[in-house]
Formats: sequence, structure tokens, C-alpha cells
Amino acid sequence: MYVGKDLSFSLMWQFARVNLFWTLGISLVAVCLYSFAGFRFIAIPFLPVGTIGTAVAFFIGFKNNQAYDRMWEARKLWGSITNSSRQFAIYLNSVMDDREQVSYLLHKHVAWVNILRLQLRRNIPWATNKDNIHQRAVGDQKELEAFDAGLLAILEANGKAQYFELMRSRANPANFLLKSQAEQLTALKSSGQIDGFEHQDLMQILGQFLDQQGGCERIKTTPLFRQYSTFSRYFVKIFIFLLPFGLLRDLQALVSWGAWLVIPFSLLISWVFYTMEQIGEYSENPFDNAINDIPMSTICRNIEADIRELLEEQDIPPRLQPVNNILL
Repeated sequence: MYVGKDLSFSLMWQFARVNLFWTLGISLVAVCLYSFAGFRFIAIPFLPVGTIGTAVAFFIGFKNNQAYDRMWEARKLWGSITNSSRQFAIYLNSVMDDREQVSYLLHKHVAWVNILRLQLRRNIPWATNKDNIHQRAVGDQKELEAFDAGLLAILEANGKAQYFELMRSRANPANFLLKSQAEQLTALKSSGQIDGFEHQDLMQILGQFLDQQGGCERIKTTPLFRQYSTFSRYFVKIFIFLLPFGLLRDLQALVSWGAWLVIPFSLLISWVFYTMEQIGEYSENPFDNAINDIPMSTICRNIEADIRELLEEQDIPPRLQPVNNILL
């Protein structure tokens, strides 16, 4: 997630450069044909072009609203995971006298939030923006190897390495870990370490974790409707293509060299429209590890720090800080 107060020029250029080059080429062709070749007929009235631009703006606005709703829901889900994690940790700490069992369960929970983060960041080709300017492209095999390495590192960090071979072959390791938590709580109830009411309350919290995980997976595995994503890009490109030809007649009427004003005005207007379209495109998948996505690594580290502090451990990991104004 980008946390800087302003976007740097280099960052804006990274997003805009392809469109600006494309618009510059169209504008130059239009101006040269109009001024040097004498093709006056290519200057079309601006009214139909402006009408298309108005329709495109409304369409982009609707698409961006849908994309923002997905991102905001994802952030609320991870906020709920944070709150439920604190509730789970405090409740366990208050009802159980066996500190070793409390530490065991809470370290397993820390492993769960981190494994869920890894799962949500796994590459789904149709869910990743095709421009892929925010992350390095990797093959499916390398992506799988990276997930296995991350899974092992998380389990080792929380003293649960024995689960690695059992979990790596499962399609949903995070779900398996919650199942293990439920079985452990039931065993504690059977041994009398917690009573039936305490077991019921803890199982309800586990149910919250299942609901929150399911909500994140729904966002991850359900793309924004392709009619919004695809047609939005096509409509913007059609508008940008027609724009220089619609500006020629009006700008030429201002001064003798007015046709050349088509180039800067076309670049400016196309940049605005294309950037609006890109905002929705890059907000579609809030778990794509992009610079504006949910900072799951930071949230997971905060949860871990809170739990380890509650357990009065000494080796509490530092909370993550922005790097180049980006929280991961």
C-alpha cells in the first residue's frame, strides 16, 4: 500500500508512459496529415467525440466504484482478522492456566495469518493485471516453489515445522490449520482444561476466522466482471484515437499554427482518461502484491507482535515500516 502524501513523477511516468507514446504518435500523424498533406477532411466535429468522452467517463466511474468496493471490503476483512486475533489471544490467555498450551495455540494462529497471506498472494493468471508493471513476472513452477519456501519459513518461525509435509500437498493449508486448532480446542475441553462455555466461545472465534478467510478467498477468486474491465479499456482507446481529429478544427481556428496545439492537449486529456481507467484496473485485485494493495505483510507482523507481547516473549519482531513509501 502506497502511504506517501504525493505520487512521485517517476511512479506516474511508469504508469503513463505507454499511453503517452501511443497518443503522441496518433497526434503527430493527425497534425502532419492535416497541415502538410492537406487532408482537411480528417478534422471531424468535436461534438460526437465529446459525447463519447462523457459516456466513457461515466463508465469508468462506475467501474472504479466497483473496484474500490472490492479493495475496501478486503481491508475491512483484514481489520476484522486483526480484531478477532486479539480477541482470541486475550480470551485464551485469561481462561487457560497452562501457559505452554496457550503459547502453542497462539503461535499456530500466527502461522495461520501468515499462511493465509501467502495463499492470497499466489499467482492466478486471470486475476493478475495483464500489464504486470508492479511485479516481476515468474513462471508457475517458480511461484509454487516460492510458496513452499514461504510456508516452511512460517512454520519454522512458529515452531510448527512438523506440519510442513502434511500441509504442502493441500490446496488450502490455512483451512487445514484452522481445522487443527478446532481439534486442539476440543481436546482441551475433553481433558477439562476449558469448560463447555469457554469451548463454545473459542469455537465461535474460529468461526469468525473461517468467515474472514472465505471472504478474502471470494475476492481473490472472483474477478471484476470482464465486461467492465475489457470494454472500459476499449472505450478509452477509441476515445483517445478520435480525440486529435476532433480537436484539429477548433484549435486551428484560434491561430494559424493552432493545429500543433492538438499534440499537448491530446496528451493531457488522454493522460487523464487513461489514468482513471488504470486506477480501476489496478484496484481490481487487492491481493495482487501491487503498490496500492492491502499491506498484508504489515498487518500480519502487527498481529504477531501483539500476540508475542501478550505472551511476554522477549524476541518480539519489529513492526514493518514503509520502504520508498510502500507498506507491503
